[in-house]
Amino acid sequence: MENKFNLKENILFEDDWLLALNKPSDLIVNRSKTAKTKTLQDYLEEEYSFEGDETFVSRSGIVHRLDKDTSGVLIIAKNEKAFTELQKSFKNREIQKEYTALVHGSISHELLEINAPIGRSPVNFRKYAILADGKKSYTKAVKISEINIQEETYSKMKIHPKTGRTHQIRVHFASINHPIAGDSIYCPKALYEKDLSIFGRLMLHANKITFISPVDNKKISIESKIPSIFNN
Repeated sequence: MENKFNLKENILFEDDWLLALNKPSDLIVNRSKTAKTKTLQDYLEEEYSFEGDETFVSRSGIVHRLDKDTSGVLIIAKNEKAFTELQKSFKNREIQKEYTALVHGSISHELLEINAPIGRSPVNFRKYAILADGKKSYTKAVKISEINIQEETYSKMKIHPKTGRTHQIRVHFASINHPIAGDSIYCPKALYEKDLSIFGRLMLHANKITFISPVDNKKISIESKIPSIFNN
């Protein structure tokens, strides 16, 4: 089924340099040979022109990424200068990100810190895993609340990833036996199927991003409203 995404209705912030969008769950960000539906990159190129160096043009200004099933704030640069400066900020870990997630089980501590290296799984190409020779990865989280649904306990978490590895939050929470609800890759099959019947999606949302503007050095903070499914 083709995604029906209205780009203009999902703009959270825009100026001459930057665009921030509220990406829905189930929308692929980047084009690839395996992407069988229209991607966010396709939608961007219908509305904007991207001219400059090869990397900026080939990525249509997309500075970072969100997994297909993760919703929330995504930053796009509208010109090469903004793209380059924002890439540097991400590389130097100067950009602050906040996620909201619903994870399986009762988290016993209000503050949680996971410092474990991540790399591509040697046994399953679709997965990432905690590996001794993986890239340094650090996630900090705060427990917000705990709920019980259909005899299953979930903890609602506010999460601050300090690094930006692929599947980082998902891998880190799965590694401590608290996988994110609705995670088709890292949840045990029985739990995933139950989550899908309750929520219908991966329960991970990028609700806030804060960074310094590459234009005037002013602090910019952009928020995406947490979907109601997280609160009901």
